[in-house]
Amino acid sequence: MKHVFVRAAMASLPLLAAYPALAQEGAESTSEKDDPIIVTPVSLHPAAGLMNEHTHDGGEFMIGLRYTRSRHAGSSQAGSDSISDADILAAGYTVKAQEMTMDMVMLDLMYAPNDKLTLMVMPHWMRHEMTMTGIDPMNTGTGAMDMGGMEMGHAHAGLPFGQSMTHSTRGFGDTLVSASYRLANTPKFKAHVTLGVWAPTGKADRKNPDGTFVHYMMQSGSGTWDVEPSITVSGRSGMVGWGVQASYRWRTESANESGFAFGDKAQASGWLSYLVDDGFSLTSRVTLEHEGQVLGHYNGPHNHRTPADRQENYGGDTLLVGLGANVALPFGGHERPQVGVELGVPVYQKLNGIQLPEDWRASISLSRTF
Repeated sequence: MKHVFVRAAMASLPLLAAYPALAQEGAESTSEKDDPIIVTPVSLHPAAGLMNEHTHDGGEFMIGLRYTRSRHAGSSQAGSDSISDADILAAGYTVKAQEMTMDMVMLDLMYAPNDKLTLMVMPHWMRHEMTMTGIDPMNTGTGAMDMGGMEMGHAHAGLPFGQSMTHSTRGFGDTLVSASYRLANTPKFKAHVTLGVWAPTGKADRKNPDGTFVHYMMQSGSGTWDVEPSITVSGRSGMVGWGVQASYRWRTESANESGFAFGDKAQASGWLSYLVDDGFSLTSRVTLEHEGQVLGHYNGPHNHRTPADRQENYGGDTLLVGLGANVALPFGGHERPQVGVELGVPVYQKLNGIQLPEDWRASISLSRTF
């Protein structure tokens, strides 16, 4: 199924690129003042999984809700190659990750005090769930006891060969506050720069019932103040929209109060969208992500029995291909509420250390401009 999706996504890119020649002549002849194309999802929301991708006119206010789920599963990887359980055991680990899901809910609040500047506040809520499996054939114990509401506790050392356990964390994540400045804003070409600051409103000291820190990836916050500048350029030709965005999330501190800091993250995206009609568009996107490994080390009790417990097993490079759609709901007047969906799958991953690869991620958004 994944390979069919990937082939369809890759095939859609040259297909969309050919659409300007097929666009209806009337779409270009209509005056921009009356043409609703400038407020359609093509120009406002090219992809449901992309942040800071648009700006607003002076006096406009937007409220939106965005949900993203990602799933990591399959054979563990070292670099871009699969690694066997025997090799993970030989590397000193007795337990491996079998599956992990991350749910993220974001509230978008945007306001433009004038035509040049758009302000945004985006609080996050996070949930992480991970299933672990014992891989040491020498461990034939009876298993871990139930602890603190976890399905089978967190006693990795006592997890027998072939036995699985699931545990989770949840809570508010960090809050993004950003300001976007317009460099260009015409019906056919738009550009803006954004300066974002991530406030450490999420907890970075979550612990298991036995008092040890959870895996780094299961903390709901970073515990550091982060700065994220980005630049976005977009445009349209006939029924086709296009855009590119580059961003860099810089961790301004080398360690948080728990003793570690997540790695910096760079991202570059390019997308194409095709306007089926004034209330419906299709999107395709390619994204390259690079993330550094975790820096520092937990300054309290923690485990070293799984790859997820070690900071060198974080970060790497991912190439993601996504397909989606945007729909303007048939009510609400000129500024109709908009729904966006996007499903993406990695086509290439080169991961640091030993990690569980990402399987897919999906996003859905709902927004309304006033």
